[in-house]
Amino acid sequence: MPIHAPRMLMTAALACAASFLFSPSLDIIARAEDESVSTVGPRTTLFVFGPQLPFMFEIDGQRLDFRWSDLVTYGNTGLGGLEDGSGTVIGIDRQFWVADATDPVPRELTEEITPSGLVATFIPDNSVDLEASVDLEALQPILDDAFGNTGTYAYMFRITGVVDALAYQLTGPVPDGSVVETVAGGNSQTAMTIGTEKFLLENKAVTLIGLRAPEYMNGVLQTPYRIHFITDDRSALGQVTDLMADNLKVEWTRINALNIHMWDVTTAGQ
Repeated sequence: MPIHAPRMLMTAALACAASFLFSPSLDIIARAEDESVSTVGPRTTLFVFGPQLPFMFEIDGQRLDFRWSDLVTYGNTGLGGLEDGSGTVIGIDRQFWVADATDPVPRELTEEITPSGLVATFIPDNSVDLEASVDLEALQPILDDAFGNTGTYAYMFRITGVVDALAYQLTGPVPDGSVVETVAGGNSQTAMTIGTEKFLLENKAVTLIGLRAPEYMNGVLQTPYRIHFITDDRSALGQVTDLMADNLKVEWTRINALNIHMWDVTTAGQ
């Protein structure tokens, strides 16, 4: 479906009809697109390992973060960061990659630790072609119109194409007052870019993986958007802070179930 203006309204058939659901049985392992989970039919499950904004959650004892080599078994697609905000992760088709400011060339994940990661089996059931030239600010309302009920549901999406320019970061912000205040104001997407080092690439074929989350999930998920990218030649990846592109292809699916794993803690030595 062609789009000829950055803010033109779009309509798309949403094929998935299930609502948010948490299984009460410990004997059932919820898997994305698993028809055996309940009678409501297939649903896409997002596995959330730690809130996306971990510095906002204080706990007693020493926090034990997650290991990415364990997380990748939960789905074919993912995004997140390394401990202390020291790097960025993206997963596409069961290949998970990481980069950081000291080693910005993507490498495959091994035993890296994360305070927060998102993993799901991404099976798109909707798509649209964007023929307009857009930046990140113009792109987001276009996506909102396509997704539909963004006040209730979260959406996972993939965008492919050639970007004219793309700004990105490989580290998270220092959790100072301005960051926390911006998160509290409902825009954690902007908060995550405060004071971070930005990189730039131009004229590259890329794949973007993103999550669109409603406002009430702020803090547990980054709202409204979190978008990571990796170049097709695997020369760069990061968290997107701005872009300029046209002729993009967007594929998406609605998230119908959340499976949240909080950190483990230890009080050893206290």
